[in-house]
Amino acid sequence: MLGGLVVVLAACQPSASPSGSEPGSTAPESVAPGESSTPSEAGGLALTVVETTAGSALAGEGGLTLYIHTEEGTGDIVCVDDCLTNWPALEAPVDAGDADASLLGEVTRPDGLVQVTYNGFPLYYFAGDSAEGDATGDGLNGVWFIADPAGN
Repeated sequence: MLGGLVVVLAACQPSASPSGSEPGSTAPESVAPGESSTPSEAGGLALTVVETTAGSALAGEGGLTLYIHTEEGTGDIVCVDDCLTNWPALEAPVDAGDADASLLGEVTRPDGLVQVTYNGFPLYYFAGDSAEGDATGDGLNGVWFIADPAGN
């Protein structure tokens, strides 16, 4: 298990040279597209709030916790290429659902994907989470944290 964690942490670092790879999904492969999601009027996923061991967090597909990368608050995307394997981006469109609609936004990533932002921070899933309320990515590398519903 520790060896797997080392691989996850290494893959979280920004890539120095782009490989041009595309992210394959908006959620970890353990959740099928459309499974346990609530469609919005725009056809997107409705965000929810879940309780985790790290506190209340925004959640997306299947109730999976959403995360922010603290170095991306300025609009710079640092999670690219291999990082997206462990941190799949939340793709637009989404409905605010239980989230504060005034804090929702979008950013176009370097690969052309339109990603959802919350209070200016792009939102990600963590591949290490497998069930609603999991928050195993919270605090990783000192830059990954759950997306607080208040936008903090």
